[in-house]
Amino acid sequence: MDGRYVMPAAQTPAASFSFRLQARPASAVLLRRRLEEWLGEQGISQREQFDVLLAASEAFANAVEHPRLPAAAVVDVEAELDHCELTLAIHDYGTWRDERERTEGGLGFPIMWTVMQTVEVDSKCDGSTITLRRRLSSAPG
Repeated sequence: MDGRYVMPAAQTPAASFSFRLQARPASAVLLRRRLEEWLGEQGISQREQFDVLLAASEAFANAVEHPRLPAAAVVDVEAELDHCELTLAIHDYGTWRDERERTEGGLGFPIMWTVMQTVEVDSKCDGSTITLRRRLSSAPG
């Protein structure tokens, strides 16, 4: 050892973002707008933003359509970027309803599975959470 001290690399704190939206289809525009702005601030590429926004939109549509007797007509959105790992959670406040209100659709989960690395659903009596995860190659750090 030559007596020099090497400073450890600075730890970049995780960036997080959360907001609440009304549980109605028209709120999807606000979801995409707010997430796009936040992802852009984090330096995420347009291509990766597109994939995340697509998956988030599908998860949000499920949170609006599937809750039965929701305790609150809102959907909470939480995002965290820890180094290159994005975690996005969409939470509703009703029990999961398997039947559909409309006949078209049904591609939400296949789309989410295609553009994200993991898609998890945690359904409880007080609400359901869809958690999406993906490593973002364009994220700094």
